[in-house]
Amino acid sequence: MINKLKNLFQNTDNKEENNEQELKLAAATLMFELIKSDGQIDQIELSHMRTILRSEFELDEDDVDELFVFAKQSAQDAISLHAFTRKICDNWDNSKRMKLLEYLWVLALADENIDPHERHLVRKVAGLLYLNESQIVKSRENAKRQLDISKHK
Repeated sequence: MINKLKNLFQNTDNKEENNEQELKLAAATLMFELIKSDGQIDQIELSHMRTILRSEFELDEDDVDELFVFAKQSAQDAISLHAFTRKICDNWDNSKRMKLLEYLWVLALADENIDPHERHLVRKVAGLLYLNESQIVKSRENAKRQLDISKHK
């Protein structure tokens, strides 16, 4: 898996670019882990993930497709989430980590039904990202607004 991270998208000698690609893969892998956590992969969740990756990382469709493939493989190969969250914590500030958590909530809420496994994974990732309860709640509320979901959910 380390070799895949190093060779993500294109082989380059630029350490900063490699680091940025690794961060994109880490975030996408966490998103894919969330999507598959309830035992089924819903098309609406995949669609939202594509939109998030395209807008957040300013990727074109080919890059999104490639990142999807790497994220899916990375999620299958992963033993734990720690390597991904550590990379993110080491490089992203609190607001950017909160935005990632908001995206995870968007994916969990996309089908308007949060499975207990999804909820557990979001909270686990939040803890690994060193986010507190108020940040978790705020991220969830922001995700609901983004999806225009009523307060009763």
